[in-house]
Amino acid sequence: MAAEEQVVWKADSNNIYERFIEQLDEAMSGEKELTEGDQDTRYALKLQQERLREKGTKLRYHITPRGFTSNGQNLPRKWKDKHYVSEVAYYTSMWERDIAVGNGRPFRQKSKMTIYETKTDVIGGVNVEDEIYVCPGCGAPSKIKDLLGGCQYCGSRFQMSELYPKITSHYLVKDFSFAGNEMKYYLMKFMIGTGIVILIGMLIGMASRGELSPLRIGSLIGTILISAFMGVVMGYFLASITLLFKLFFEAGKTVPMMGAIGAGKRFEAFMKRYSPEFSYEYLTGKTVALLKMIMFAKNPQELPFYVGAPLGGRFQDLVDVIFRGAMGYKGMREKDGYLHVTVDVFLENAYVTNGRVRAGVNEKLRVTLVKNLNVPIQYNFSIKKLECPTCHASFDATKNKTCPYCGATYRIEDADWAVESVTVM
Repeated sequence: MAAEEQVVWKADSNNIYERFIEQLDEAMSGEKELTEGDQDTRYALKLQQERLREKGTKLRYHITPRGFTSNGQNLPRKWKDKHYVSEVAYYTSMWERDIAVGNGRPFRQKSKMTIYETKTDVIGGVNVEDEIYVCPGCGAPSKIKDLLGGCQYCGSRFQMSELYPKITSHYLVKDFSFAGNEMKYYLMKFMIGTGIVILIGMLIGMASRGELSPLRIGSLIGTILISAFMGVVMGYFLASITLLFKLFFEAGKTVPMMGAIGAGKRFEAFMKRYSPEFSYEYLTGKTVALLKMIMFAKNPQELPFYVGAPLGGRFQDLVDVIFRGAMGYKGMREKDGYLHVTVDVFLENAYVTNGRVRAGVNEKLRVTLVKNLNVPIQYNFSIKKLECPTCHASFDATKNKTCPYCGATYRIEDADWAVESVTVM
């Protein structure tokens, strides 16, 4: 076990996906800055950390590489606008999570996970110097050319490689496959354990019959061999039955998600009329990212992209969210130039209620999003760097719901996706 704990994710310094995973280990607990994430990813993490402090809870991730794609694999699909391109890569890993309330003993989970990450970068040869970006030094929205020459607020200078690429969304999905020697170790645990139980049982039986004291070496060896043989046979049988029941159990939990498979193709085909590079994977990552901010916010209605009704403290005890890898498309409607899309998002949540941890809570959220169809999708959009459509000043919408310079009201749905309803099904 000690040797297993020494395995760490040592990132390739040239690979942003691996650098992000390496940072995520300690960023969850606030020990390290999540510099490889974009502004909205860091803001969502900030909201989660505020929730953890409010609940007197410490959360720690430990992610180690495992499996055939621990070195990463890119999905074949990309999406882009005129300036930016996004793509997804996934990594197989062993994921451990500790949730500790106060000074109590941590609630610990360990599971095989696949990590999906979306990277957004500038398209080669495109000049984005007049685009808005949040200064990594002081957090003020500025033009990229100002940050390259020196932020007008804090004086920090940056290279383009420090601003892009960034990880713009990520989520973890449970992995039930066996890789490398994992199946062998799984079977051996059952075989050795069963063999020991059978040997002890045989020795206890012999002792009760008075056959143990005169037991000779030959008889003892025979007893051990019989126990070993029975351990292999019975252990293999028990391991197979246990694995079968586990798979049936997990399959039962995924039945509600079956309708989500391939459900977004019709919607994707519709959206391609407005954005030829549109991808359902993009909308999935965007929706999960928005949901995390809504669920962790103290008052979701203060978020610029949530235009729905109050949630009544439904998620006030939530401390962590795991996306289960499925988002089902339920329908869409057009009204007055706005598109309203309804999806079902499947999550596995962790709550802390009255000092007690409840993890592994499977929930389905029905979410309706809205967007102005006449405005092109911006794949680098961020609520941290809005540009006022009236006076064209830049500001942080997480701090201001109206433009601080001219007072104009800003509607997120006129630039990007907004959430107009969240219902727990």
